Amino acid sequence: MKKIALLFALLIGAEMVTAQNQNITSSFYPDTEPYIAVNPVNSNNLIAAWMRVNLNLTVNIAVAYSNNGGVNWSVPVSMPHLYSSFTSADVSIAFNKTGTAYMSYVDFHPSKDSGYVVVTSTINGGSTWSGLTKVISGSEKPDLPIDRPWIVVDKSSGTYSGRIYITSKSVDIGTLPHHVWMKSSSNGGLTWSPITIIDDSIPTNLITTSMGAIDIGADGSVNIGYASWNPSQNVKPRVIMVKSTDGGTTFTPYFVAYPANNSAITDTLYQASFVLAANPSNSNNIVISVVDQRNGDPDILSLYSINGGVSWNATPIRVNDDATSNGVGQDMCWAGFTPSGTYSVVWRDRRNSGTTSSSNFEIYAAASVDGGKTFKTNYRISDTPSPAIPITKGNDFIGVALTNSFLFTNWCDKRLTNNYEIFVNRDSVSKVISSVKELKKTEPSIACFPNPTTSSITFSFDLNTASHTIITIYDILGSKIESLEGNDLRQGPNNLVYDTRNLTKGNYIIEISGNGFASRALFTKSGDQR
Repeated sequence: MKKIALLFALLIGAEMVTAQNQNITSSFYPDTEPYIAVNPVNSNNLIAAWMRVNLNLTVNIAVAYSNNGGVNWSVPVSMPHLYSSFTSADVSIAFNKTGTAYMSYVDFHPSKDSGYVVVTSTINGGSTWSGLTKVISGSEKPDLPIDRPWIVVDKSSGTYSGRIYITSKSVDIGTLPHHVWMKSSSNGGLTWSPITIIDDSIPTNLITTSMGAIDIGADGSVNIGYASWNPSQNVKPRVIMVKSTDGGTTFTPYFVAYPANNSAITDTLYQASFVLAANPSNSNNIVISVVDQRNGDPDILSLYSINGGVSWNATPIRVNDDATSNGVGQDMCWAGFTPSGTYSVVWRDRRNSGTTSSSNFEIYAAASVDGGKTFKTNYRISDTPSPAIPITKGNDFIGVALTNSFLFTNWCDKRLTNNYEIFVNRDSVSKVISSVKELKKTEPSIACFPNPTTSSITFSFDLNTASHTIITIYDILGSKIESLEGNDLRQGPNNLVYDTRNLTKGNYIIEISGNGFASRALFTKSGDQR
């Protein structure tokens, strides 16, 4: 009995750490626009970076790291500038498959007439960083191609494994027409390819703020999404994805979607995000999530492809599950896949606060276990609402990083003394899928027998009403072992027999979730019968 009580105490403690919103800046200076990445070699190692505004209104990139899965973080340090007159913005981070991390950001003159996309790297999880390498110069093209750079690394086993890619777009004051650009490096960032135009066959044209959302497929393909409005080709705006299977040498364009006539976000306090993610376990699966207000207020909508981007679902899927057209705005989405293929999208949400862009916000998430075709119940990540952040530029992103066990998120929050701080959160992917935090009641009580078990165990419980349920088995650390869906169970007593022969010796959790409820119990797999 003491052993079981101790295990429950450990489990509860792990849940409390998992769900904690943690301020990792605690600075007098405003901190905004974060990014977060997790080391594929060591999932306890995370790196977070963001923009830190100084007293003279210039910006440094601040960076911190964790070596214990996001429980504790290092003191933030500021990255250098190329020149003392420069300021920085738009940080992103990508690990290669051996654990080296590359960080990209813009370093430029505040007048925006000159600057560079730069890259630095770390081989020790963020403790120290290399000197800055100039990758893209503002003078390379007339449109100043140094805005919103995104860095990714090919972690596949394909021909171009290890290659680094950076996309960028034209600065808003740059000469028209504006474009999406890309460079790559095949030697760890020592040298970089000539700059490549991405939107040459289908130009962005009348859309002057379209960035290149990039991700690498499981087969090493380079996939880049952007928005185009080129009336000489099509009278309607379009979402386009280009794909390269030869390391970024050539690209093939594919049509993704037509935005509806009223899709555009018109309130500048809402952030109109756009993110593309490629499934690392399925080279045919790609998901694009966007902020769209065709329903009368900003929603998170999602599109998916199951043939590598050649075709997409015709009707976007509404991810946020509050009432449609209720005046509540969801915005600033970001997303990614776990290594095993669970997709999670995260966004700002005002459903519990009000119906204006100035309403308090919380951070919400939703998961898809079928490649973006359907989404689970929304899951609230924030434990406290934040006052609205009245910034039209300079707070455009949320950070998302995933392992098979955990969803890591960081965002700008104003809950403390009205200052802009970066908060980070770790939640188990299984909780996001089952949305335990949003469930209104807990039932039923689950009896497990025999417990401990050797080859099989029976779970016995009563349901107040008939329900479609999901039965999930987790290990003691919260990693999902197996999920059994499609179980329609009756009102009253139910008995489920589970085969435990494939489980190793140890302690496990059974979770039964259904319409408005979830319940868990602990059971033990003992040694095999002799």
